[in-house]
Amino acid sequence: MILEKRIVIDLNDHDSSWLIPWKQEAPDGYVGEYQSTILMAEGPHREYSVTDSIMCAKRPEQTEDEASAFSHAHKNGFETFFVDSGWMYLYVDGRKCRVTPGDIIHLQPGQQHAMAFMEDVKYRGFFHDLNSLDFAEIAQHLKDKMPEAAADPEFQRVRGEVGGMDMILRERPVYKDAPVEEVRAVRNPDRPYASYEFPGCTVKVITTRWENAGVNEMICAQLKKGVKVSWNPYPRERELYYVRHGLAEFTVYGEKHIAKEGCIVNIPRFAPHSLVTLKDCEIYDMGGKPYWFAFLQDYEAIRTYAPERLEKPETLTELRKKFGVEVSGVSFAG
Repeated sequence: MILEKRIVIDLNDHDSSWLIPWKQEAPDGYVGEYQSTILMAEGPHREYSVTDSIMCAKRPEQTEDEASAFSHAHKNGFETFFVDSGWMYLYVDGRKCRVTPGDIIHLQPGQQHAMAFMEDVKYRGFFHDLNSLDFAEIAQHLKDKMPEAAADPEFQRVRGEVGGMDMILRERPVYKDAPVEEVRAVRNPDRPYASYEFPGCTVKVITTRWENAGVNEMICAQLKKGVKVSWNPYPRERELYYVRHGLAEFTVYGEKHIAKEGCIVNIPRFAPHSLVTLKDCEIYDMGGKPYWFAFLQDYEAIRTYAPERLEKPETLTELRKKFGVEVSGVSFAG
């Protein structure tokens, strides 16, 4: 699919980024959600799947709890949502907490969850092992050709049976109010699992590999202006980055691409690439194939107990190879 080859995808530009627009509309015209698939899932773990949504504020006459009626869990799928504007209540694991811009929701299989959107919320989703989005393109085609069929309950039943629809509907949750800091499903770069300091760069672990069934992990790199990052000439894994804040210039296949706040950077496997930050940046590795956390832990151990080993180039070379880290160099002009 040629659209999958886009390098920089600007989520702020719906005309270019929203491939399969869809809205959740009630019979009375109330719209609960505008959503679009940005990248389709691929591979046995249905990875690199991305959606962009505007979750619309609850009806004025609804209470927060009434707005959270759609309670459900997933059998196999993992969901990660960036809350980038607006605020909401999340009901998860028997708790209710307030989620605000800057927070990240990470949901694992079997976790009962529901949401009440108190304002329009910009809601960016990244998934793996979730098949409920697989039929978005086919369903949209049917809607375009035969709108009456797409709304037919029989189609919804058949779609669910064929697709498996990795979803278990649950009763309205019983909950206790809790501070967001005590709800593990809500992450934030200000509350990382672990954090490591380097010249011009802070690397934070947001989700670990064991919280993703071993498929990937998510790290956040907070980079100062003037940081340059290079990768091995032909990286073995596809990479996917989310620029949440800042401005960076990525060079991919020898061509320059500017990625600003709200952009996805979609780098194909084997593509030579590098980046330089034009402003302070907050960039998330959403492909998460390197064993970043293990690499950072071992690097910190060497830096603490045997710093002389870092004077030997082969030390870092061996460490990168051991944990699948394709970054070959980082420099900072500040």
